[in-house]
Amino acid sequence: MIKKQFVRAYRKNIILFIGCVIMISFYPLSSLAEVGIKEEEENEASTDLTEETQSNEESDLNAEMEDSEEMVSEEEDFDKIEWLPTTAKKQVAENEKWKMYIDEESGNIRIVNKASGYEWFGGPRMSKKTLPNNIAYMDSPVYISYTEGSSITNTYTLKESSTTMDITTIEDGARVDFGLQDIDISFSVEYKLTVDGFEASIPDDSVREEGVIRLISLELLPFFGAAYEGLDEGAVFLPDGSGGLMKVRKEHPQYFSGYSEPVYGPDQAFNEDSGEVLASGLIIADAPKEKVALPVYGIYQADKGFLAIITEGEETANINATPAGIRNINMYHAGAEFFYRNQDTVFIGSSGGIPLFQGERNKADRTIKYVLLEDEEADYVGMAKAYRNHLIEEDVLQKQEEDQMQPLSITLVGGIMRDEIVGSTFIDMTTFEQVKEIIGTYVDQGIDSLKITLKGWSQKGIYGNQPKHFPVERKLGGKKKLTDLVQYAESVGIDLYLDTNYIRPFAKSKGVSASKDAIRGIDREIMENSNYHVSSRVSNSDEIFYLMNPDKAMENAKGEIKKYQDIGIKGIHLDHIGELLYSDQDRIKLTSRKDTKEAWTNLLDQFADSIGKVSVDYGFAYVLGHVDGIQKIPMDSSHFVNLDETVPFYQMVVHGYIPYTGKPSNLRNDERIDLLRAIEYGASPNFELTYKSTDHLKRTMEDRLFSSSFHFWFDRSMEEYDRFLQVTQETAGQTMVGHEELSRNVYKTTYENGTEVIVNYNRKAKEIDGILIEGLDYLVQKGRRSES
Repeated sequence: MIKKQFVRAYRKNIILFIGCVIMISFYPLSSLAEVGIKEEEENEASTDLTEETQSNEESDLNAEMEDSEEMVSEEEDFDKIEWLPTTAKKQVAENEKWKMYIDEESGNIRIVNKASGYEWFGGPRMSKKTLPNNIAYMDSPVYISYTEGSSITNTYTLKESSTTMDITTIEDGARVDFGLQDIDISFSVEYKLTVDGFEASIPDDSVREEGVIRLISLELLPFFGAAYEGLDEGAVFLPDGSGGLMKVRKEHPQYFSGYSEPVYGPDQAFNEDSGEVLASGLIIADAPKEKVALPVYGIYQADKGFLAIITEGEETANINATPAGIRNINMYHAGAEFFYRNQDTVFIGSSGGIPLFQGERNKADRTIKYVLLEDEEADYVGMAKAYRNHLIEEDVLQKQEEDQMQPLSITLVGGIMRDEIVGSTFIDMTTFEQVKEIIGTYVDQGIDSLKITLKGWSQKGIYGNQPKHFPVERKLGGKKKLTDLVQYAESVGIDLYLDTNYIRPFAKSKGVSASKDAIRGIDREIMENSNYHVSSRVSNSDEIFYLMNPDKAMENAKGEIKKYQDIGIKGIHLDHIGELLYSDQDRIKLTSRKDTKEAWTNLLDQFADSIGKVSVDYGFAYVLGHVDGIQKIPMDSSHFVNLDETVPFYQMVVHGYIPYTGKPSNLRNDERIDLLRAIEYGASPNFELTYKSTDHLKRTMEDRLFSSSFHFWFDRSMEEYDRFLQVTQETAGQTMVGHEELSRNVYKTTYENGTEVIVNYNRKAKEIDGILIEGLDYLVQKGRRSES
């Protein structure tokens, strides 16, 4: 019997193998070309970064691409192009600075600066040689996707001959009512002039679904401010991680796809947002990448540009950007796509996966604020200034004192459980007395600005019984020793934070009831959120977590505030709140991502009001104004093939307003390069350490911490902080007002007081303006105060 089964299995495998060979043989060559190009570029970038480059920059690819046979270029001389006439001619609004015109045939707009004469087009200027279909495509102010239940169809307002349009004048602008009669969907777009430019919005009460077809998404003004590949250099700015640039170039590789990433990362209530769902229920995670932390994007070229700020509806928005060449369009363009419904794949028995869409749409107004930029402000530095000013006007950012030094940040791991053949063992990596000893060691060395964050202090340590954090773990010293530690830290002027986790508890924790506490997916099943195997990216069935319903997370947190006050702690670090935003598809009480965002900010405010200082990781935009510090701020981009350069946009927005660190220095991929990047980006040193040696973490869920011994890293942490102080004594509390590449792999960051920090990522020394900067080193030049 066993032999027969083996033979059947063998024959089955042979058939599958032959089938795969046939599929590979006939797979479209274009797809293979796309993969080949991407792999070639990534390999080239990897090689350069290893040898002589900053590991987060891909600008070195530009020179190497010049000899590529796969370049595309605009054959037409840009200066000799015959343009189609401007169609947005009817003036509908005017204020002290701007005039707004509307195209009565498309509903698109044109904005004119009354003083300079600069123009910004919603539907770009097009050559008379433009294909008719592309004219309608680029002139359409809104792209629409919808479903009849089994798949998604994409269209645009000018594609549908049955589209009706009604334009009415409103205060400071115009309202355009669109009706797509063939699919029985209608909505309105409102344009209003502002001091800095204009706003475009889709009021939620204008959205109508009259038939069986359901709306999936609307993308607003996808070609506003588009950049031409044949004109001057420019870039599409994307908030990927710290920030990325899709550079506008006349010559570039043939791209096959654009950029599309969700603001605030994927919604973990939908498996498809995290990766490929297998029939077994396991997930192959997407390749590691950064998240979109800020709801902004922009384009600049020549002497003008714009920054778009999504002020409403960003929780369900994707940032989209498309390089030139796709659809035979020689323009770079970007927009925000607002999703009214999500979809997921649901497996039923052995019949395979079927698509399932949300029944009730995500209800919220959608608004984008466009800040129009000119002359020297028309670049990514000007965009960062514009977004910073917006946050200041909204009372989100408060300036730090100029003498307020960023601290040396040390995260200490208290304890963790380790599974044994029989039972489990508690591993005490750092007791409360040892934390006191570590603090004393730094204080004795003259460190008077120190932030200590203590993880794994609660019963059973990290993961333990979270989201329940009390009682305090007895084997680390219990409540009395923790209280003594809090008092000691306060007496020597050190900020002590307790790390907490109310969001993502371990599935085996006794502090959570999955059926009552965890979020559910679109199929109403409890959503499991797992860690992934590093080698295969397949979900790890031994490390399963739940994501707490926001109301339950709030309830647990509120219930423990009094206990924190009893200990006397003055700082709380809230895990995951700054880097996870999800919905709950529970049919009893549906919770949107907007609801969750409001819950997270309320939770931050409650801890700030009752405890004191609050910090988070990564720093999605909604935490700004609610926290006193950000740990592990994004310091890189995702290095997608169509992103040419990484820039410190996030850092330019918040430096001088919120203290922040990069990833732990003891866990860096390249110690020298990452240190230089921290100096360039103004991030204070951060270490994650243990008192005991790292080998005690073997066979625990913290084996990712591959080098953590305090005794090994103490001298290095002191050395790195000393180097950081050499910079920060000139830049503390200062706004970043400039950033540029001076020469290949040499970057300059300029602060409002005129201080310049120049970083050389090359192995060899570089001479800049008569000053020699050694290889893999930096220079600080104190200058005169400049305008911010």
